[in-house]
Amino acid sequence: MIEQEFYHDYMQGIYASSGNDFTEEKFTEEMCNFLVDNAVIENYDSVFFKKDRQGRIDAWYLNVERKELSIFVCDFSPSQELRSLTQSDIEQHFKRAERFFLKAKTDKFYQDLEESLPVYNVARDIYQNRHQISKIKVYLLSNGKISDRFKGVSDKKIEDFDVVYDVWDISRRARIAQSGKDKEDIVIDFTSFVAGGIPCLQAFTGSSSCKSYLLAMPGEMLAEIYEKYGERLLEQNVRTFLQFRGGVNKAIRNTLKNVPEMFFAYNNGLTVTAEDVIFSENKMITAKNLQIVNGGQTTASIFMAKLQDKNNINLENVYVPVKLSVIESEEVDNVVPIISQCANTQNKVSAADFFSNHPFHKRMEDFSRRVLAPSPDGSLIETHWFYERARGQYNNKQAKMTTSEKNKFLKQNPKQQMFTKTDLAKYENTFIQLPHFVSKGAQWNFGKFAEEICGKGEEQKGLWDKNQLQFNEMYFKQLVAKAILFIFLDKNIMKQHWYGGYKANIITYTLAKFSNMVASEGYFIDFISIWKKQDISMAIKQQLLRLAEMINEVITDTDENVTQYCKKELCWKKIKPMDFKLNESVVRELIESEENYNQSKSARKDQVIINDINAQMAVYEKGLEYWTALIVWAKESNILSEKEMSILSSTLRMNTTPPSEKQSKVILTIENKSIQEGFYQNE
Repeated sequence: MIEQEFYHDYMQGIYASSGNDFTEEKFTEEMCNFLVDNAVIENYDSVFFKKDRQGRIDAWYLNVERKELSIFVCDFSPSQELRSLTQSDIEQHFKRAERFFLKAKTDKFYQDLEESLPVYNVARDIYQNRHQISKIKVYLLSNGKISDRFKGVSDKKIEDFDVVYDVWDISRRARIAQSGKDKEDIVIDFTSFVAGGIPCLQAFTGSSSCKSYLLAMPGEMLAEIYEKYGERLLEQNVRTFLQFRGGVNKAIRNTLKNVPEMFFAYNNGLTVTAEDVIFSENKMITAKNLQIVNGGQTTASIFMAKLQDKNNINLENVYVPVKLSVIESEEVDNVVPIISQCANTQNKVSAADFFSNHPFHKRMEDFSRRVLAPSPDGSLIETHWFYERARGQYNNKQAKMTTSEKNKFLKQNPKQQMFTKTDLAKYENTFIQLPHFVSKGAQWNFGKFAEEICGKGEEQKGLWDKNQLQFNEMYFKQLVAKAILFIFLDKNIMKQHWYGGYKANIITYTLAKFSNMVASEGYFIDFISIWKKQDISMAIKQQLLRLAEMINEVITDTDENVTQYCKKELCWKKIKPMDFKLNESVVRELIESEENYNQSKSARKDQVIINDINAQMAVYEKGLEYWTALIVWAKESNILSEKEMSILSSTLRMNTTPPSEKQSKVILTIENKSIQEGFYQNE
């Protein structure tokens, strides 16, 4: 029953976002985006190719460094009832993917394909990199439900390639949604690597709520675990950190190659957390939801060094020091970010690496829950654009609702108006004319956007520190307007007669070029008008589609792989100066600098008032007990000045004369300083 309800809601979301056209392609994109967000895969490119004798491929991704090729095949039905997916069905889908790969690694296959088709680049790249590929991951994406009789599909070897299989069906998605978590549980059985488990030393007192252990993890085991789970093991902050610090650390490689037995002595080790661990006679048997909060580069470097230099690197005598903290599941979101930030202070980690917990996101979340969007059809029904600051928020909100409560929630928070952190970064970097950043993938682009907002530590301040008042209600409304422009192109590009693929690249380059054209004419896009109408005019729609056709011609006019070409600044430099005139009807809808300035000035003034009110509310909502605990801790720690202690003490009169708005802002600053110095209180 739960699966059928989830299926119905899920399919409604697919139809709403696709406009009932190209639903199969939209389903594939949604599933792949979900896997990217959950770090199951690094990235993907859509293909949509199927022929009986040549196999099938709906999306793909090639990671030459890891020598891995990912192939995605789609199994989609528009049926209103959730259908069963049998063993035979699944095996047939996997065989189609295998057939495509075996065809693609021959030169004749890609040479016989039409060069304008996305599959041409895929087949060509597979052929050209066939000697660099050692592992193939085949993913089946299905809106069916795996049959209870399904026995699984064993990994195997095809010629010289290791092939592994993974099925993502609706029941798997439903289980994650029903669990109330933002990702699938990972349970690691250490006895499959070391007989009897890993010996460990208890490092906590019996009364501690956080249980910590010290252990030495075999390097071979760490590499194998990382090979299987990849970036799913990396806590989000570490994952963002590694986006810009990839590759194999030379010192680690040299130690592994020359003195592997000294690795334990030379390396700082890992800081990891887990939600639950099973022990037997002081040995760790299993760990649930293991997350590396410090040491991601060490882990990735060990794996990559072995992969790239297997003849000279042997991990048999390598051991890695590990500090493990077991955190109860309900405390993970509160405690893990603090452990992560403290553990990473020894490295050069900027505020951007902890962007997921930044006030910027909380402010956007507040606007998305509070600000109602006008009805586009003139009715009285106003809606929210739901910003998912943390993965799974949208589904979790509905988890314990009755049917009537859920229906009411969905009316006010339509699925097609939900957007995520990576969506936000995509919208913003597109309109500041960085389409080559957006084309590099959701996580990479998100990391670069984080640096723009937060800066790069002491040497470079971010936009938030320079002037956080610019991130106001008008900014949020403009953000939604940008989303509306994206959604229009997303729904309509595949309907065009000239379309042959590369939708994501065409969209970001089209809107970046449009933004550039408007700025070149000395105007500004009237985002607030789009917000008020919750739609764009026919003139702008026609302009964008004509522009998209030109963009398509330019990005496909290359001897390189198109998706790789779009990731280069060279592509943007070629498009940016191209002559394409704005229609007069479009120009009439734009606004001039004076009007834009007045809008921005008024919005900043409003944000000052909102900040003061929010600060006072935040102090009050934490309660007398919380502030009393902080004061006690501060007296014992002796880290606050007399003035700071005096202002903080005003919270003790919370129930009679609460702190003023001005005092509240100072109190929150004091609180943040105290947390940085080690204060922690379970609110």
